[in-house]
Amino acid sequence: MRKVEKVKQGVRVEFVCGLRAVNTARRDYTTLIEAAALYSSHIYDVPEQVRKSLAEAKAAGKAQHKILEELAELYANQMLAQGTGTLQVITQFFPERDAIFIKLLAQKLTAGKVAVVALLASGAGQPTLVFAQSPGQKSNMGQLMKDAMAQLGGRGGGSADMAQGGLPSGVADSSALQSLLQETARKL
Repeated sequence: MRKVEKVKQGVRVEFVCGLRAVNTARRDYTTLIEAAALYSSHIYDVPEQVRKSLAEAKAAGKAQHKILEELAELYANQMLAQGTGTLQVITQFFPERDAIFIKLLAQKLTAGKVAVVALLASGAGQPTLVFAQSPGQKSNMGQLMKDAMAQLGGRGGGSADMAQGGLPSGVADSSALQSLLQETARKL
């Protein structure tokens, strides 16, 4: 018997027999031996090693996200310090950053007391746009995003204060994204 699971009002049983059972057992054992070798442990310790690895990966992911938040905060403070006027419009393309970073940056830029509109783009992975504004501003970021995505053939949307959109890889290069950000800024 390979597996038993409850399904609605019954039980599903998976099993193999005969030579298939012998072949399956050999394949399972080989897989377990390979996994134990990767962890440099005994086969009986593999489940604990996997749990430990998953916990370490989760902790590393949390630490990386915290560092990314701190970096976004530093970028936001630097960008806001350069601006002047009652409404700061920030347009920036980040060729080496991903969507997670520019979304964090947009949140940090628009969370303060200053009136800010952030039009950001990332080039790492799938090209992404994030448009955000401080609460209470007159623009509609969701509509601006829909217009931008229609122009480049991507998909996206959002609320009046924050919108996000993605483009298929290779559709737009950095100059096209930068010109789109500038064009969107002129519509404000």
